[in-house]
Amino acid sequence: MKNVNESVWKFIDTDLSIKKDLGRKIINSRKLAQYISSSQKIDASLDAVISAIRRYNFSAVKKEETHSVHNVIKQAKVSIKTKMSSLLLKRTDFVKTKLGRPDKLMDFQGHDIIRILEGSQALTIVFDQKNFDKIKSLFPKEVILEENKKVGMVEIEYPRILKKTPGVFSIIYNELAENDISIIDALISSNEHILIMEEEKLIKAFDLIYNLCRS
Repeated sequence: MKNVNESVWKFIDTDLSIKKDLGRKIINSRKLAQYISSSQKIDASLDAVISAIRRYNFSAVKKEETHSVHNVIKQAKVSIKTKMSSLLLKRTDFVKTKLGRPDKLMDFQGHDIIRILEGSQALTIVFDQKNFDKIKSLFPKEVILEENKKVGMVEIEYPRILKKTPGVFSIIYNELAENDISIIDALISSNEHILIMEEEKLIKAFDLIYNLCRS
């Protein structure tokens, strides 16, 4: 029974929408048990899985912590940037040298935008669509892994208490995932959160996050 409980509880913990509906008592335990048994291939009776669902400890998530997460989101400021492009580049010395002087890449006086997201093996640069050919020409083909001419950015500015509030990002990510919106790249810096996604999904993503901030 312990293994059944652990499997069921772990599944619920990692699915925010199911967890939310169970907490509101608007989900059928038997139907959910059938789904969990099938998808997780649990070797136990349906009654055992139903029992595990009913024994799930919702009190383990403290109400004050949940409230604080929503308090942070309600104080957030959301904006979007449209008509952007991106390049995924190999992380080489040549690339890092080029990106080390963004003032040489862009016209900051003309309010051009550039964001650099650095990983261990690759770098993503996001910039205005109008500069795509200019920026791409600066890098040899062998260092360009991917290119995308139509991306957008959602920029979220949180209050300073973000650093002491776990779970904020999972609320945002789960809301987007539930609505079939994929994140291409993301950057977190202090209390600023930048999400890169396909431009066609940008307005919908903004509406979802904005409504979270208002709820």
